Amino acid sequence: MEKELELYISFIKDFEKELSVKHGISDDFWNKSGKDFPKKGTTENYIYNFHGAGCTIEQNDIICEYDTAPLNGNNIKFSPWKFFNFIKTHPKLNTISKEDLESGLQLLLTKKKISKLVINDIQTGVYQVIAPAGV
Repeated sequence: MEKELELYISFIKDFEKELSVKHGISDDFWNKSGKDFPKKGTTENYIYNFHGAGCTIEQNDIICEYDTAPLNGNNIKFSPWKFFNFIKTHPKLNTISKEDLESGLQLLLTKKKISKLVINDIQTGVYQVIAPAGV
């Protein structure tokens, strides 16, 4: 499941890099969407749509959705369904079962690659990529 997570993160980071170059912005895409650049649009390689707390990115039939609202220092958040859909649509990854997804997410939790998002002591069902120290 680490390979899937790495591809998910790099897909998002590559998109954000293209968006930064195209619109001359460096970070905080969520707060700047609709102000410093259109909420919906394209970059050289991606079609994107910022909505609510998240963003949908498409590239060559790959669908990647993530939440980016700045609730804490972990800027990539996702539901199991969003992660599953990315895996399912990515040609370099094999489709997995719901059980394999759940056990893979549990393994990523154990390895501290992700954590569960908790807001006001309520488990949200959302996971977040843990930012490496110093980032």
